[in-house]
Amino acid sequence: MTWRCTEVPTLDVWSNAASSQLRDLVSSALACVLMRTDWPSDQARAVYVCSPWISDFPVFDNRYGQFDALVTQSRGSSRLRLGDVLIALASVTTVRIVSKQTEATRQFLAGRDFAGSNVHVRIAGDELHEKGLLTPDFYLEGSMNLTYSGVHLNQEKVSYHAGSDRSVIERIAAAYAELDRRWRQLTP
Repeated sequence: MTWRCTEVPTLDVWSNAASSQLRDLVSSALACVLMRTDWPSDQARAVYVCSPWISDFPVFDNRYGQFDALVTQSRGSSRLRLGDVLIALASVTTVRIVSKQTEATRQFLAGRDFAGSNVHVRIAGDELHEKGLLTPDFYLEGSMNLTYSGVHLNQEKVSYHAGSDRSVIERIAAAYAELDRRWRQLTP
């Protein structure tokens, strides 16, 4: 019998506070994007962070320095937070944050100095309900806000799309088309 590695183009994750599956997925997916070495020189494909509520939750447990090489500006920190990861990504590509005026988002943006980085923020109206993280390599979408509660505590359902399956490539392309369109409509 021959075993073949088959891709799972979409992974659905249901989470709750007792499970680490969702936070492990978020940290693993972001680590993979940080390790990417073939970013296009024109930075055509931005990383999108889209969530009505965003907070600076811990993404990586870095007590042993295992993520220092990926998030160099926070070398030596025991916990690497979402803002640290976005700044690290902004050193290789454009990062676009789409959120709305919520207290969590205001605190996140006030607590981070994105000036001089390639992190750009646009605030949508109260009708924004979409939640997702879009990169050239994956699209994570679902009910989860990008907050500590969304990733670590709440009962959430997300779908993770990755791989070279045609349906995934088409889904990621469609998500880029939509988020690019929305980005252009929002005032800087």
